[in-house]
Amino acid sequence: MKKLISLVVLVAIVASFLVLRSKQEDGITPSPVAQGSTLTESSALTTQPGLQKTALSDSSSEPGDAPLAGELQTDQTQAIEEVRPATEAYASAEEALAAVLNGSKDYNDSILEQFTLPGAECSWCAEFYTSVREKATNPATSQEQRAYLAEILAISGRPENIETLVESIKMARSNEEADIYAEAIELALGDVEITKYIANQMVSPNDTLREASVAAITNQGTLTAVELLSKHVEERGDPDGYYASGIGPAELIPDEEALPYVQELIERRDAYSHLWVKSALNAGIPGLRIVFDVLENSPNSETNGALLKDALDHINLEDGVMELTSQVIARNKSEEAVKLAKKAQEELNQNEDEGAQSIAQ
Repeated sequence: MKKLISLVVLVAIVASFLVLRSKQEDGITPSPVAQGSTLTESSALTTQPGLQKTALSDSSSEPGDAPLAGELQTDQTQAIEEVRPATEAYASAEEALAAVLNGSKDYNDSILEQFTLPGAECSWCAEFYTSVREKATNPATSQEQRAYLAEILAISGRPENIETLVESIKMARSNEEADIYAEAIELALGDVEITKYIANQMVSPNDTLREASVAAITNQGTLTAVELLSKHVEERGDPDGYYASGIGPAELIPDEEALPYVQELIERRDAYSHLWVKSALNAGIPGLRIVFDVLENSPNSETNGALLKDALDHINLEDGVMELTSQVIARNKSEEAVKLAKKAQEELNQNEDEGAQSIAQ
């Protein structure tokens, strides 16, 4: 009986396919609804950084054929692979500059990705960056284009380009102009020397440059960045640590090498330790484990409570959090650790309930 049902279903599928193909050959076009759904999915893909628009239009696809989830993932992977480093994609400074100027028209993320840390082996980079610096600081260049070119300088990893951004902030004729270069320098990439150079600007009397520099160091996450930022905040006497501005220690995501030092800063239990608790939590499970260890190894309920100021907002509700928090609750070695673990579980459960309700709707 089951074999008979399967045969009937198979025949129905084949018949449907033949009817559909016949309609397409007769010139019957798909419905506007189907065409609209395809456009929506393609538009969503173009908003993701690093994707080439050319990868979204496949001439072999029939109009109205909405791609399957697997096909979307394949297209996205292929698009990302097509982003070649600038040193491979361009043969000269003129070629590279033309590509960047063209990319600036629609703030093309793929071009930015190409010019991220091109390296010392780039034979035409010196000439190229000279041209970029000239255009990025020229008042005749539009603000949108200057912002794009400034970001090209920021992600270059070259000291002279970072220096240009710093001087441009200092010499800006208006706050709006200064913000163009400040927003770029926040994205700065480079080696330890560049990190130190930017850190030196954190004491600048220029508020825009100072905050942009703090934001840039915040975005580093390295051991050097943690050391420099900690020193700066303490010398400034600022227990808030720029938290109200959305930058500083509490927003830094420490990398694996920096986490042990972050733990030392937490264990000091001083006016700045609560900032580094947030920083550790930003790092996910490894940082959360550090925070629980610190809490469980201290009997002082008052200082433990001070460490956890606004800490819950920085816990990443990811895989493994429920298991870790359950272990903390079971050990029951610290009242504050148990409270934090239970609050994290409440947040997780709430998120799951909201997700289930969203699916049900």
